Formats: sequence, structure tokens, C-alpha cells
Amino acid sequence: MLALLLAGAGCTAGRVHSTPAGSDGTEARLERAQALLRGPDREAALTDLEELSRELEARLKERPEDARLHGLLARTAFYLQWEEKAYAEAERALALEPDQAESHYIQAFLLGGQDKAGEALVHATRAAELEPKQGSYWQLLGTLHLQLDQPVEARGALEKTLSLEPRNAQALFVLGLLAMDEGKADEALEAYEKAREYEPEFAMAHYNAGQLRHLRGESAAALERFQKAAELEPGDWRTRAKLVQLHQALGNTEKREAEREELLLLRQAGKVDKEYYVREQFQEAGRTVMAVENFELEGDWAKRYEFQVFAPDQERPTFVLSLGSYAYTNVFAREKDPTGPRLFHLDGYTPDGAHDTYGFFNGEPSYDDTRKMVVSILKGELKPMSSTKPSQQ
Repeated sequence: MLALLLAGAGCTAGRVHSTPAGSDGTEARLERAQALLRGPDREAALTDLEELSRELEARLKERPEDARLHGLLARTAFYLQWEEKAYAEAERALALEPDQAESHYIQAFLLGGQDKAGEALVHATRAAELEPKQGSYWQLLGTLHLQLDQPVEARGALEKTLSLEPRNAQALFVLGLLAMDEGKADEALEAYEKAREYEPEFAMAHYNAGQLRHLRGESAAALERFQKAAELEPGDWRTRAKLVQLHQALGNTEKREAEREELLLLRQAGKVDKEYYVREQFQEAGRTVMAVENFELEGDWAKRYEFQVFAPDQERPTFVLSLGSYAYTNVFAREKDPTGPRLFHLDGYTPDGAHDTYGFFNGEPSYDDTRKMVVSILKGELKPMSSTKPSQQ
């Protein structure tokens, strides 16, 4: 997550506010474009930045040793998210003028996004030394310290950021991450909530606040946070999965299915990097049940749903119930009825190798029907139709 944050996900990459000497109007254009990048005029801002990049390139042909022009071009490319160009121009600027704070900042930001936190820290430290009143420099420094597992240094830098910029959403967000690392969930939630309030377009702040609200059982509040995150980042499949879970918890069956369809569309578009997702988590008979849905029925031992049952204070499931469709059972079914529907069955497994079968189904049962059977099994109401113990295998 820290690498994503440093790469600009959830927050605008352009966080620099320093103003090197010069009065040719370039600074004003950059400041104006930066302000517009997160709003409805983003495309116009990008067009202006591209034009400015061409102008700076032309000026550099006449003055190739001008460190300020290289720094301005680095900043322009940085706002355009042209990472290689931004890094190269910042490097040229520093070769000519080693104390250019902004170019140190740009290099630190880009190196951090490439998971090179150690190298990035050198540049971020220098930027903060050169311009100690720039809150964004301290914020980046704190993020890098956290990435390097240096919590004391991270907190110090982030608190310095907030002393300079009390509404710095990204600093608050990273303080939330630090609080979570320290087991301080309430402090983390407060930080995430402030971050999303101060920067309403910060998708990760909405997501993390939603996650903690969900864990606290505040489903309606969590739903609101995740809906905003999905609005801001419609291609984030994990947010869609959370919306499926929350609508399930709130009993919104139609909305749950609509979000699941959106999730499946993301899967078809190649935007989901896992073969499964957690459909819901609930309590039953004093145990926690995590329901996992596999997107595809693949292989000889294909399973659609797995209900992993955890006893209190246990990290591994003590019982797993699955709705599967296995190759060998379908071979027998096809011998009896070659045109019949695919055969599914509900099975239970324990760590010692015991296996119970609770039913066979012609065609795939719905999730809701499967869930009802799982609850009946956990309550002791639905008994197995057959059992296999390890000694019988």
C-alpha cells in the first residue's frame, strides 16, 4: 500500500508548493495546472502541461545548462506522471544545482514508488533540510520512514507535516497506517476519517475508513465509505467485493447481486488478480464463518463456495463446508443422463481428514440456498447423508 501511495494512488502526485526564483509566468501556470488536476478541468490542465513541456524543451535547447529550467521541466513531467522524464530532468537539475529542494523531492517520490525507499530517503531528507517549512517534504519523509519500518522517525516527520499543514490528508492517512501497525484501531479510524474529510477525492482514505467501520460492525457507515471509494475508483475490484459483503450484511439482496455483477465484469476485463473473493463473514453457533466464492469452476475438484469455520481464537479453520462439482461424480451422472445438468454436492471437511456429504444437487444451488444449508449444518439441524473417516480411507 505504501508503494501505491508513493506512486500517487489516492492522492495527487503533484504535492510541491515551492517557488524557485523567476517571474516568466511558468510558476503561475504550474500552480494553476496543479490545482486543476483533480477536478473537472483535468484534461485542460493536462493539455496546458503538455504545451508547457514543449516550451521548456525549446528553451533548454538554447540554455541547456539552466538548472532552473531543468527543474521546471521535471516538475511539469511529474504532474503529467511521465516518471522517467521527471526523474531524468530532476537528475540534470541537481547535477547543475545540488541544492534544488524540489528536484530532491521529485526523485525521492519516484524512487519511493519504485520500492527503493533507502535511496529515496536520502533525497527526501535533503529536501526537508533545504526547505524545512514545506509540509509535503516532511510528509514524504514520514511515509518513507514507515516503509523502512522506522515508526519513531515516521511519526516525528508526520507530526511535523501536520504542524505546518494541519489538513494534509496524506500525512493523516499514513499516521493511520502507523496506528494500525501499533494496534491502535480507534486512532487509525480517526486519522482516516479526517483524511477523507479534508480530501474527499482520496479513495484509499474512504476504503480504509470503511474497512475499520466494517470491523466494528457499523455496516451502514462502512457502506457509505466503500460506495464513495467505488465512485472514485470504479475499477478497484476489492472495493466491489466489500460492497457485496456489506449489502449481504444489510440484507440488500438486489444491490448485493448488482455489485457482484460489477465484480464479475471486472474479472472478465482482466482487472481482478485473484481466483476468488470473500463474499461475506458472519457469526453462527459461536463460530466465525468466512464465505469464499471462486470465480471459476476449474479442475477435477472444482469448488464454487467454501465456508471456512473458525473456532474462537483460532487462526485456522476447524471445519470447511464446500459446494463443489467434482469430475468423478459428474462422470457417473453423465452415464445415467448424458444431457442432464452438472452435478453439485455439499461436503464438510475437518483437519483430521474426515469427510461428510450433506447432499447432491442437479444444477448449481444459489448462494442463498447454500448458505441456509450451511447454517443448518452448524446448528446441528442438517445431518450428513454419508461420512468417511480417515481410518476408512
